[in-house]
Amino acid sequence: MIELFNGALTLNRQLMLGLREAPDTIQRGFLLILLVGVLVGGVNGISNLLSTATPEQALENFRRELETQIDQLVLTSNDPNMAEVTRVINENKEPFFALINDIQLLPTALPRPAGQLFQLLATTISSPLSYLSSMLLAAVATHIVARRLNGQGSLQQMIGLSSLSVAPHALDALAFIPGLGGTITLIAWAWGLVVLIVATSIAHRIDSSRATMAVLFIPLLMVVLIGLACCLLLVFAGVLAGANPV
Repeated sequence: MIELFNGALTLNRQLMLGLREAPDTIQRGFLLILLVGVLVGGVNGISNLLSTATPEQALENFRRELETQIDQLVLTSNDPNMAEVTRVINENKEPFFALINDIQLLPTALPRPAGQLFQLLATTISSPLSYLSSMLLAAVATHIVARRLNGQGSLQQMIGLSSLSVAPHALDALAFIPGLGGTITLIAWAWGLVVLIVATSIAHRIDSSRATMAVLFIPLLMVVLIGLACCLLLVFAGVLAGANPV
């Protein structure tokens, strides 16, 4: 499994060719997703557990996150009314924090350590399922387009090889690092996209340009459709506003 993981990260074409012809390609791919998911889920769960070990730590962590979000909003917004919004938030955040603290101190059905343990378990289990569902959606969508581009691979081969695109997401285990989490997540996503393109090319025996088109076609189509829908809603709202002047 480690060899499969390393081969995915290094875009090892020989390994991918062997996986394409393997009778257990889906099983091996799913085991890789399980490995990455448990790693990421376990690390994230432990990180959350440490940051919320006590009600005081949980409140301080929440306070820090809120203040970071406010600072980013002020820096990135050009709205002249943002100063007023920030003022209102700053005036009311302490009572809000006090309310959060009171809620955390309420009695629960399970002792706090037991509840945190179950939360850790839930995070560890949900991560592989999240990666698996995302991979299956991307694999099926890409397979449909690739077949229209004269791809020759089967759905089983496509799913097995697409599972390799989850390997770079092992970097998500480092997403808890302050200031670097977003960058690390973006690197993992881009790396996984490259792996998916190469995997599609090998699974369907097509060149990299057609593989890229197969991978990106449906996501870009969805973006265009959403954009058109938003434009139509704006036009419709404008027509209604014109038809019903105040």
